Amino acid sequence: MRNYIFFLIFICIIASCSQNNSEKSTSTKPESEASFFPVGNYLLGDIAFIKQIGISPKYIHSKNGKSDSSFLQLQNIETNLSDFLSPMIDSIGMSSWVKESKFYDESIASFTLSYDVQKDYYEKTTWRKWDVYVDPESQKVDRIFLVKNISDSTIAQLTWIPKSYAKIVIINNQNSSVVEEKTFNWNY
Repeated sequence: MRNYIFFLIFICIIASCSQNNSEKSTSTKPESEASFFPVGNYLLGDIAFIKQIGISPKYIHSKNGKSDSSFLQLQNIETNLSDFLSPMIDSIGMSSWVKESKFYDESIASFTLSYDVQKDYYEKTTWRKWDVYVDPESQKVDRIFLVKNISDSTIAQLTWIPKSYAKIVIINNQNSSVVEEKTFNWNY
């Protein structure tokens, strides 16, 4: 009888170990999927934060050597950032199109997740690259930098500082000159 009880306990232990291993193997994602940073969702979350705190961003628009400033109405935030919210940067739609590299940049004391769109996919998307900078101590995003083709002659760059600031720079492809700048500050 005692041998029978030990045998049952042994079978239960073996069954539970094999069950844990099978659960682990089915829930593990490939490394490329697991590490892809969902930039689009992150930006939408930060925009929701701006609306939640209810502070209208200061908006500075510079073009042709002239600058104008005003306050941006909260309901117009997505409209002003629409070029960078579509198409959505997420792992489902873009992970196979980009080459990801990760490294620690000592010059800025930050981990950098860098995504470069492979040339084979240039016709499928206007995105060209984006970088996510993560503070190694707090493990929070310090900055996001996005580059997108707007037209054959211009590209747009967005620098996003979470919960603080964003700047859009439109650049002429032919001579690399700045055509236009838009700055949004909601941490003043």
